Amino acid sequence: MAALLVMTASAGTAPSRFMQTNTWRTFPRVTLWAWESRQDLRNVSTEKYAIAYLDRTVFITDQIETVPRRQPLLVPQDARVMAVVRIEAPQARAKLDARELAENVANQIVEASRRKQVSALQIDFDATRSQRSFYRKVIEETRRRMPAKMALSITALASWCSRPSWLEGLPVDEAVPMLFRTGGDSRTRKQLGWNYEPTAEQCKTSVGVSTDEAWPAITNSTRIYVFHPRAWSPVALENLEKLITP
Repeated sequence: MAALLVMTASAGTAPSRFMQTNTWRTFPRVTLWAWESRQDLRNVSTEKYAIAYLDRTVFITDQIETVPRRQPLLVPQDARVMAVVRIEAPQARAKLDARELAENVANQIVEASRRKQVSALQIDFDATRSQRSFYRKVIEETRRRMPAKMALSITALASWCSRPSWLEGLPVDEAVPMLFRTGGDSRTRKQLGWNYEPTAEQCKTSVGVSTDEAWPAITNSTRIYVFHPRAWSPVALENLEKLITP
């Protein structure tokens, strides 16, 4: 059986660390990112995989424009599901000092947490150095508004994960280092099992990789988020299984 995600009511206050930790314990080790394409994951193993789907994109210029997911998402009814909100804020156009902007963006993010079957929330924003104070406020406001027992994840540029890191003190349960589409021509990153050792605490529990790029060495205790450049298919999942358990 499959379920299309729909809106349901929910509310809460800031959770305890115990609640957040318990949330991750109920998630499989591997999470599939389901981006903006038709995704039919009805036959995916819910014991092996959770699903993190793009719910909406928030565009910030001199105003806020929210673009919801347009493509169908089909998932098993017992799947662990995470809603992902992407933020786009072109540095030359985004007016981040507008009054109550962070609060309004947080409200848009929190709406995604109210979808049926969603049990975790993730924010995806490649904030520049000058945008980090604004992003911190967005995260803090999101944490205050989202359901109390729900975990909050953010994606992170690899450069954010070295100490000293601006991530310190953020009310998030994890920061997922994005180790693909990083640019450049690093020879070491073309070899499977290349070394990656983040020093920021928030980045040590999970990692983001892609099916079409070489993975770093990943410990058995690390949670894995996997991006696939096309819609997930039985063949793609079969190949993924070989990467996880070679």
